[in-house]
Amino acid sequence: MTKKIVRVRPDILDSVLRDPFEDMTYFPNELIHRQDVSLSALGLLLELAATEGDFDVEAARAQELERRSTGLEPEDVDELLSELEAAGYITVAG
Repeated sequence: MTKKIVRVRPDILDSVLRDPFEDMTYFPNELIHRQDVSLSALGLLLELAATEGDFDVEAARAQELERRSTGLEPEDVDELLSELEAAGYITVAG
């Protein structure tokens, strides 16, 4: 299976501030209050921006399978990535 590489738009990454002394990331309100994507997709975008692209799609899929086994409503990671890609926030290769 080919590993998916997810890249967040550089201008979005530039708008996010990382505290060099604390394990903390600050997101601008403009990014948090996006209304052109679902809240689930926005949450994934914030996670992608906070991890600077160090996001394991396969691990996220495994977590969703675990959620399904406990009866929790699943979120399809591939659907969320497609939504963010369609909105122009990320690119997905692989």
